[in-house]
Amino acid sequence: MDFMRLQKNNSQAGSPISIHKRSERRLTPELAAYHWAGSAFRQESVYNISSSGLYLQTDERWEPGQVVSLTFQRKGPPEKESPRRIAVQARAVRCGRDGVGLSFELPSGMDLHFWESPLKSASEQTEPEDILSEFRLAEAISFLAQICPSDEDAIRGLLREGLSNYRVMSAIEIVLRAKELVGLSAGVDKVTASSRVILRILQDGSWADTESIQQLWAGLLATACSETGGDDSNLTFVNLFSQLTPGHIRLLAAACTRSPKILTGTGKISSRPVDCTTQELMRFTGLRDVIRIDRDIEFLSDLGLFMRRVKTSFFTAEDAKIAPTTLGLLLYARCNGFRGTPQDFYGVTLTDSHAMAAGA
Repeated sequence: MDFMRLQKNNSQAGSPISIHKRSERRLTPELAAYHWAGSAFRQESVYNISSSGLYLQTDERWEPGQVVSLTFQRKGPPEKESPRRIAVQARAVRCGRDGVGLSFELPSGMDLHFWESPLKSASEQTEPEDILSEFRLAEAISFLAQICPSDEDAIRGLLREGLSNYRVMSAIEIVLRAKELVGLSAGVDKVTASSRVILRILQDGSWADTESIQQLWAGLLATACSETGGDDSNLTFVNLFSQLTPGHIRLLAAACTRSPKILTGTGKISSRPVDCTTQELMRFTGLRDVIRIDRDIEFLSDLGLFMRRVKTSFFTAEDAKIAPTTLGLLLYARCNGFRGTPQDFYGVTLTDSHAMAAGA
């Protein structure tokens, strides 16, 4: 490729990048790209963008072929929240009078599809939030295709057409959080997952509307990944977690983090009841209705996540003893992205159990 000739022929700002198949380019007046310039994090204006690249208005003059790290967001101060920004690699192609043309260096299997929504006008689709959403969706599909290559079409169809916009945003957040969790472990490029589990997580988890619950769904997705693949064991936990309301989840989290843990004679982890006042239970659940809280505890017991309580006919502070079962402890560990033994997750040793028994 003769980059000098390419640079000369494309000296006008915003002209198409010709080393890729041409795709429709649109002006993006509110989209900015941050990059490091020495020790400063500099904001530049994105003149136009397409599914293959962009033209960046900047004083920089990167050499053709040089790879640059860019962070896209709406113009303004650097965003701290991940849904409001996206990091992208781009390769410099040419220099214009007022900037540089770059082509995207996307991971294998990541394809962008700008300007294809039939439900939005052309101007709406050039809003920074829509552009960032497409990048995040493409990244999520790319990761899922990596761990579930045999069902890529089903996953792609679900995320691009099968879910409402609201649920797609939640599903994307779950997948990208899971990708981060999986990336923390070794051999990330070798893990696969059961498509039954992944599709079920996308279907049920996409209803989650809070970051804390999305993070727990992400933990389940991450722990569904393994080097052997095809492991449906997490389907049990997905079935259980999908039945829990936010109040149930907060109760389970409180019980799992507060209760004393012990190891049984067979080496399995268990717990002892922890006393909770009525006010504490109200704070955990966000509920003021004591009868509702009582029913929620019974529901968790019915699912096998809490031990059965021996209580009087009236719900009082003295009756508020909760203890997660082995299944409940394991579910909470999986939701936190931990696939090892629950003993390791909770930091329980046989010595601890003997000490606790001696002090009982």
